[in-house]
Amino acid sequence: MGQNNSQDKEGERELMRRHKINKSELESLRKLFRERCGGKYKALTKTKFREVYNELFPGKSTQYADEMFRLFDMDGNGQVDFVEFVRNICMCDSDDIEEKIEIAFALYDKDNSKTITQAEVRNMLEAYTNMLGVPLEGGKTGAQIAKEFFAEMDADGDKSVTFDEFQHAARRNSAILSIVNPKPPNWGD
Repeated sequence: MGQNNSQDKEGERELMRRHKINKSELESLRKLFRERCGGKYKALTKTKFREVYNELFPGKSTQYADEMFRLFDMDGNGQVDFVEFVRNICMCDSDDIEEKIEIAFALYDKDNSKTITQAEVRNMLEAYTNMLGVPLEGGKTGAQIAKEFFAEMDADGDKSVTFDEFQHAARRNSAILSIVNPKPPNWGD
């Protein structure tokens, strides 16, 4: 038990250093995490993780929450522990464009093939629009925007998008990264 506590503290120090958060901010995130775990401090299950998104967003958020859970659960054990939670919250809210590009690519690349298909873009954007519960710009559907995004990203026209293609497109059009940090209604910017 002592070794795990020592590893936890080391992980927390690394989080604070890497993401430039102070002890007070870390404690605020710890409080939020504990609340979301239902009073238990161990880890967020997929069910609890879904509940967070269902509380925050007016639409159907299960599919989007599941994709974010896949990203947050870095060790693949079916739970999100405190270090995974903080790391991903900080990365999603980061001003570092490279971090956001990496996260967005991982979200779109559901099958971890290191390329993105139009179907993966469509599925992710449909999950995103369903969660928001409102139409996107100009009343477009997730499928319509996915088609536009994919055409912009697939520079060589081979029907798949590599990380390099994605990175170039995301730098030209920051809307491609919007799925990384959606803002719930009634939250200030």
